Amino acid sequence: MWTLTTINMTASEIITTFELQVNDVTELSTAEELSILNRIYQRVCSYRPWEFLKTTASGTVLTDATGSYITTPSDFAFFSENAQYTDNSIAYQNNASPKVIFIIQNNTYIPYQVVNFSDRRQYYNKGNYAYLDLANGVIRFTKPPVTTSYEFDYIKVPATLTAGSTPVIPTRFQEILVYGMATENDILQRSPKATSYAPENQAKYQQCLDDLAYYNANLLLN
Repeated sequence: MWTLTTINMTASEIITTFELQVNDVTELSTAEELSILNRIYQRVCSYRPWEFLKTTASGTVLTDATGSYITTPSDFAFFSENAQYTDNSIAYQNNASPKVIFIIQNNTYIPYQVVNFSDRRQYYNKGNYAYLDLANGVIRFTKPPVTTSYEFDYIKVPATLTAGSTPVIPTRFQEILVYGMATENDILQRSPKATSYAPENQAKYQQCLDDLAYYNANLLLN
């Protein structure tokens, strides 16, 4: 049985800890164990828009024959809310989701409302709107913006873990990956210990997920 560490672990160290948890699944190669780890890692990161997955994109608006656009970041998952106020007495002055592209002009951040792809024709040639064209990996503006510098927030897809890399999950919650791996079907079929402790490992996985969600909720100030 392993002991919880407060040291940020590499993928190799997480796998070693997992092997201690299930008495070393020798039928699985290191590559297979890493694949299982990444499956659990991406599942946890996809569970909700975690604060640790929020990041910012910035750059210059591009132009082609169709109009103005931004190339979506390679790790883009979806837009993050970025037009709210922490002060609850101030409401976002729009009846739409508070997700915008900020166009920067003379140190002023001008919000361009993000609208649904399917609604884009209703905003054709109207200023201050943009939409995600996911199939083509771009964010298009319904009318060219007043200037070309932009910024917006989004939730990223974390990079696939390699042996020496570390997860973006906060250190004290990384044990969730160990418990998650121990509950996978291909582990249960190979490890009698993992099978015997499956309910306990599943309960610990869920408790870690709940703890992480509570931590995340307390990072939000409104």
